[in-house]
Amino acid sequence: MKNPYDVLRMKEQELLRVRKEIEALRIAARLLGAEDPAAAKGEGQPQLSRVVEMP
Repeated sequence: MKNPYDVLRMKEQELLRVRKEIEALRIAARLLGAEDPAAAKGEGQPQLSRVVEMP
């Protein structure tokens, strides 16, 4: 049987990794959008929203 604290620690590490990946993707999306003239005007680009973490 796995130690619940070890499982919790692993899940917290996974969560931090995913948050970093999401932030990197947001930065990449902004950079890619800056290269596209239509995106600079806000045309044809979906709005990015932030995820709210629930307790």
